[in-house]
Amino acid sequence: MPSSIRRLPPETASRIAAGEVIERPLSALKELVENALDAGARAVEVRVERALDAAFSVADDGAGIAADELELALERHATSKLASVEELDQLGTLGFRGEALPSIAAVSRLKLLSRPEAAEAGAFVRVEGGEVVERGFAARARGTTVEVRDLFHNTPARRKFLNSPTGELRAALRMVESYALARPATGWRFVVDGRERFAWGPATSHRERAAQVWGASHADQLLEASLQRGGYAVSALLGLPEHARATREGQVVLVNGRWIQSPALSQALRHAYGNLLPTGRFPAAVVWLTVPPDRLDVNVHPTKREVRFADEDTVFSLVAGACAQPLATIHPPFAVVGGAGSGVTYRPASEASGASTLREGPAGGAGSQMPLLLPMTGGDPRAEVSPGLAPPASMPGTEPVVPGPAGDATAPREGEIWQLHRTYILSPVRDGLVIVDQHAAHERILFEEALERLRGARAASQGLLFPALVDLSRANFELLLEVGEHLKQLGWDLAPLSTPTVVIRGVPGALRVEQPGQLLQQVLDGIAERAPTAQDQLMERVAASHACHTAIRAGDVLSAEAMRRLVDRLFATSRPHGDPHGRPTFVRLELSDLHRRFGRT
Repeated sequence: MPSSIRRLPPETASRIAAGEVIERPLSALKELVENALDAGARAVEVRVERALDAAFSVADDGAGIAADELELALERHATSKLASVEELDQLGTLGFRGEALPSIAAVSRLKLLSRPEAAEAGAFVRVEGGEVVERGFAARARGTTVEVRDLFHNTPARRKFLNSPTGELRAALRMVESYALARPATGWRFVVDGRERFAWGPATSHRERAAQVWGASHADQLLEASLQRGGYAVSALLGLPEHARATREGQVVLVNGRWIQSPALSQALRHAYGNLLPTGRFPAAVVWLTVPPDRLDVNVHPTKREVRFADEDTVFSLVAGACAQPLATIHPPFAVVGGAGSGVTYRPASEASGASTLREGPAGGAGSQMPLLLPMTGGDPRAEVSPGLAPPASMPGTEPVVPGPAGDATAPREGEIWQLHRTYILSPVRDGLVIVDQHAAHERILFEEALERLRGARAASQGLLFPALVDLSRANFELLLEVGEHLKQLGWDLAPLSTPTVVIRGVPGALRVEQPGQLLQQVLDGIAERAPTAQDQLMERVAASHACHTAIRAGDVLSAEAMRRLVDRLFATSRPHGDPHGRPTFVRLELSDLHRRFGRT
């Protein structure tokens, strides 16, 4: 027979409630950090001894708690942040449940020490398993310190399922970093076993705080985005495509100053990057989103790590649209600057006059700003394929920039360019080395050229000496009827005969095609991989497939001139960072990284 219903003892009920809010040591630390910020702290210090479940403390210089309210603060549903049920829809604080302190106290040995501004001294209470065991007075400046020891000492079953101490500490560091980004005006210090992990003073801007967290070199490369619409506002610092990671760990999402996890916002961020990233790679970015409080529900998760938006579609479009703007004109972390002679000089974007502009060399007049003006020749790099290995070749402007006769810092010197394993093009740049994937680079070039053809004038076609007949699958034959006009825009001269036969009379004039039937089938297969739903998407799929199957391949040997032309044409595209699939077209090795590898620093 089922047991009769009965009330649980208070200590059992409190431990169950604590388990809902404090699911792991990180949850306890997060609650206390949020309480410190809600108290108006301008400085927060976190200390950890051995591990988070062993001992940690959070100290702040906030408003403090009066001595006669310390024990009240340890009772469930007692809070200074909420007075009525109506305020639940207008929350302006990070924590509001009134359960954090009592929940932590129920499963630990806790000491709460605090002093308000007007008090002559600080007061403390010591609690074990939810019961007050000591109270008194102690010296302290204004603010609050919460010390937590032996977390889950009275719930051994929960201790069995804790994460590793090192993994929990890493998560704690990431959480504090996230709130440091949310509150740049607050100073932060994190100490582990007496060793300072970081100490950041107040910052005047999001970028300054990002420089404190990740270093000035990385922060300088981040792209800024901002947009306001209908009471909503978003700002972001976006990592370049080469900063993308295999997980979402590089993303920090802050909603009304609250650090959250949001699959919807992560998807909006990924949507903004489009084909700059391949499948399985996630952008690194910080997003600050401000939402009207009455359009946000923060009470959907016991640990407050998730929120619900009343207008999720509005938020999605706002974030995706704002972040897509700077990514539409993205350039490498070094600008391509015209110099003396016919070569180019690759310089860090921070040293060029504007990271997103490319300055014209002498041919265009001093000081003019235009999209990449280089002596570029057209044609297919495969026409320059050499029968043997490509030797190191002279390439003007790839060595470090040196002042010219008139003090011009952009005057280049002779450099070299190499092909590695018939796959990669290596070019020295100032303070490092750029490695270009020849296939991905050519694919990006052909993709943008194909899109331009599809939206403009038809490309020239090169007639075949003998028309080729090819039998397609029924699915590809039907697809050809749909995309045939697009293919003709790219230079194909073909026509369907009786199902499923197609006659090919000509191919795009810029290509050297040995097996036109096989190439056509590959292009159609690529288009069919993902069915588009709009005309623009169809055009992009046609352009992407055409580029993929007509680009030079790994294994093709290129002459020095072909490599120069390929690199020039790559950095003349609108998005040189990635091919149409999102794979990177180049990587840059910093000279400082090489120095570290060889023990020079």
